[in-house]
Amino acid sequence: MATFELKVIAIDKVFYHGKCQQVIVSTADGSIGIMSHHENSVFALVEGSMRIQMEDGNWIEAVAGIGHVQVAYNRVTILVDFAERPEEIDEHRAKEALERAQEAMRQKQSIQEYHMSQANMARAMARLAVKKHYIKDK
Repeated sequence: MATFELKVIAIDKVFYHGKCQQVIVSTADGSIGIMSHHENSVFALVEGSMRIQMEDGNWIEAVAGIGHVQVAYNRVTILVDFAERPEEIDEHRAKEALERAQEAMRQKQSIQEYHMSQANMARAMARLAVKKHYIKDK
């Protein structure tokens, strides 16, 4: 299978840089798969799972935050606010973050605080979903 250059950059690290066969990311319209020689384009990402099929056919499972994907000339660059492998996710901490966000949503707050609470809730839920899926498959 043909490969392409992929670079996944989170705020605090370069999550992945190298050749791969395909990458599957979460957009507002659902999951989208990108393979070699994909049409040049830009996609907005939402919190959710990200899967990378490396050159050898093995998959890297991850959870990624909001960001965007740029596909240009058989190179893909993904910029996200966070990217973590399931084994890096602290399930207890993610559950606590979800509870805090849910409590904040019940409180009377400004529109800015409301959107921040929504983002925190989405991030926690994405982490828990990927962690649950990863544990189930093991």
